[in-house]
Amino acid sequence: MEELKEIKSVAIVPFTLMSSSISAVLGIIYALILILVLGAVAVFLPSQSHIISSLLMTASVAIIIILPVGSFLFSVLTSFLMAFIYNLLVPRIGGIKLGMVEMKEIRSVPVIPLSLMASSIYTILTFLIILIVAPLLVVVLQGAALASISTSNSMVGLEGLGAIGLIGIVVMVIGIPILVFVFTFIYTALMALVYNFLAPKMGGIRLKFNTIKDNSFEIKKIKPIPLALISAVVMTILNFIFSLPTLAMYFATGNVPGGLGYFLGNTIGMFIVIFILYAIMALLYNYLRPFVGGIELKLE
Repeated sequence: MEELKEIKSVAIVPFTLMSSSISAVLGIIYALILILVLGAVAVFLPSQSHIISSLLMTASVAIIIILPVGSFLFSVLTSFLMAFIYNLLVPRIGGIKLGMVEMKEIRSVPVIPLSLMASSIYTILTFLIILIVAPLLVVVLQGAALASISTSNSMVGLEGLGAIGLIGIVVMVIGIPILVFVFTFIYTALMALVYNFLAPKMGGIRLKFNTIKDNSFEIKKIKPIPLALISAVVMTILNFIFSLPTLAMYFATGNVPGGLGYFLGNTIGMFIVIFILYAIMALLYNYLRPFVGGIELKLE
């Protein structure tokens, strides 16, 4: 029988540590793939192009260091902020709710709580980023414009640039977060609707919990195949829906081969990539949990 559970809080440190550890390992995998690609390119280079080969070798060494470290540090920041913001928002807008079957399978996800929380978190993160990026971007644009203004009309240019810069900051700080909220809400709502339609038919995400105390639980294990399968199907359907305008343009212009290639890439290609990625993430979670600890949730 399905029982509705609300995620009242997320333990910040375990969530951050697990997310960043998975991101670091994925960074290593991405780095190895890029190195293999660069190695394949180097094989086909002419033998006299030893300089290009050396550059590719140097790039490979940099990639194997930068990608995992960068992925880890970026994930530490974003994961910490997401968990922190989630815990702050729950008393105000309510937490994400999960329709659980025997505390083992997520059979449904109520649409509004998930959409409202996801869009609120991403809007706040976007707002924080823009507060830093917007002034820097405006300064760079003004600097580039000033460099092109001649001495004779520099005063007029400065007055115009000041107004444009102020308007640009206001538009970015207010307009972009609003767009992020609307798009994220719509996308997440569609994702929940598709999940709720498919999960009873093909099975939802399956989890194994450890009881810590009272209503606090640790995610002990995530079954890779159910997670990968439902995630791949849901995201493939959504990606196909949002790609319909582009697909229509291909066929409207008579580019049938291009349209077919685009269609296959957004269905079969998307399904394969998402399935593999989420299966790897679940396997990494199960492997890393004994070492770094699992994600802890308070469910009521």
